[in-house]
Amino acid sequence: MKKIRWGILSAANIAYDQLLPALRRSERAEVIAIASRSKGRAERFNIPTIYKEYDQLLEDPNIDAVYIPLPNALHAEWAIKAAKKGKHILIEKPAALSEAEVKDIQSAVLENDVIFMEAFMYQFHKQHQRVRELLDSNFIGSYVHVKAHFSWMLENSKDIRLNPDLGGGALRDVGCYGVHAMSQIIGMQPTKVTMGGRVHPEYKVDTTSTCIFTDEKGRTAEVTASMELPFINRYEIIGPKGTILVDSSFRPDVSPDHFGKIIVKDSNNQTVLYEAYEDDQYLNQVEHLHDCIIHGQQPKYSIEDSLQVIHYIEKGYESLDNSSLSQSLSY
Repeated sequence: MKKIRWGILSAANIAYDQLLPALRRSERAEVIAIASRSKGRAERFNIPTIYKEYDQLLEDPNIDAVYIPLPNALHAEWAIKAAKKGKHILIEKPAALSEAEVKDIQSAVLENDVIFMEAFMYQFHKQHQRVRELLDSNFIGSYVHVKAHFSWMLENSKDIRLNPDLGGGALRDVGCYGVHAMSQIIGMQPTKVTMGGRVHPEYKVDTTSTCIFTDEKGRTAEVTASMELPFINRYEIIGPKGTILVDSSFRPDVSPDHFGKIIVKDSNNQTVLYEAYEDDQYLNQVEHLHDCIIHGQQPKYSIEDSLQVIHYIEKGYESLDNSSLSQSLSY
């Protein structure tokens, strides 16, 4: 069995808590190196080789793929450097801060013939395939409105997600999930966005924000993100004949029972379907990338899809910066 040899750029908590355990659950992964300027944080990973500098890890000829959980503002720089060293790339969301940066990554990926995927791990949970099946069945009719909400309580005032220079902000941190679900799971392709919310007077990032999207058919979507509200993660699809609510949609792994739930209601608000799904979304993500690397295939969530998602996010921030005036989303 071919093994993919992994390196990790930084000792971020997401790498330690989620991605590293998933790699170790895979029979096709071998984690051989980590790079971090903090030796103490790196040592807890229990990985054979620790590099002090990220460049040293990228120079290691034994590494096939890298996971990049660096601050958002550093994504483009290190994804491009990794591609130029011939490393396949799994990068934390959002892929970069702008459409232009993702296009620069795309050029480096194509020029160096490596596999690239943005780590929207939730999409690999089987509950979302079930959502697509329900939409295709026309049970609720053609959808008219989408609501997505992802919030949590950030209590550390020094967290990088509050630093505008590092690409902080609620929309980039958790709102990107709702944007992704709207465009990639449900398939809505909006043409206009208005974004409003609370920009923290000290940190200068959105700590709570809502984007209102509209597409060419007049359908709407409401994507809310917050780093100062209780932990909620769900999206809902509303049509003339009923609704599909996907609860614990983005992080079912940390719900009390570890299940993602789908609740379908008819036009009278009566529950007609309740299903709960348990799955290993982080492992599924890793295995999909392994398949792509081993067989030379492109991920089902491609860099072109990443470009679409970051386009919507960037236009949202442009709207916020321009007193919530609607911004064109021609794509």
